[in-house]
Amino acid sequence: MKSVFPKLNKGEKMSTRSNIVIENPKTKKVKSIYVHSDGYPYGVGKCLVEFYSDYKTAKKLFQHGDASYLGDTIEECSFYGRDWNRKEEAAKTFNNEDHYMRYMDGEFMIEYIYLFKNNKWHVATSKTIKTKDGFNDAQFYFSKFEPVTENKEYIKYQGKHEKHAEVKMISKIGDLLKSKGFSDDNVMIQGGTAKKTN
Repeated sequence: MKSVFPKLNKGEKMSTRSNIVIENPKTKKVKSIYVHSDGYPYGVGKCLVEFYSDYKTAKKLFQHGDASYLGDTIEECSFYGRDWNRKEEAAKTFNNEDHYMRYMDGEFMIEYIYLFKNNKWHVATSKTIKTKDGFNDAQFYFSKFEPVTENKEYIKYQGKHEKHAEVKMISKIGDLLKSKGFSDDNVMIQGGTAKKTN
């Protein structure tokens, strides 16, 4: 199965992954990037609704390719190419929303998709149908898009969630690893590496 997010280093998988997508209102073509952390509606969704709520501003998110996390401004965002000294993964372009969603068919690593369309952010949630054989034969699909502000999770946790919770958690784990003597192993953490010395 194809993977829609960049190759990640060992230890760099402890996050809620999402894709953000923007539709060009004239051509209907869409662009997509991957966002590694805080992908739930009261994380990335809230950030998009509050700080990237018009087409001109939202479009700026797609200039630097895939991101570790989003911030209130483009400068506060963490993009792999711009900020992590990695080869930039440029935004992917698709003919239209349907083309993009067909590309995502069966994708199980992305938990949320955010789509900016008709001057509003929408969200689709990853769903699973388990078969008799269990997880190995499960079918993965995305719900229909709904406005982020009408999503049950967004409403439930609005005003109750710490900004960048997963990024902070991973950073604390990184600090713990460093304090326990990690400095020569290949463990990747948000913002740097922690390597085991003994």
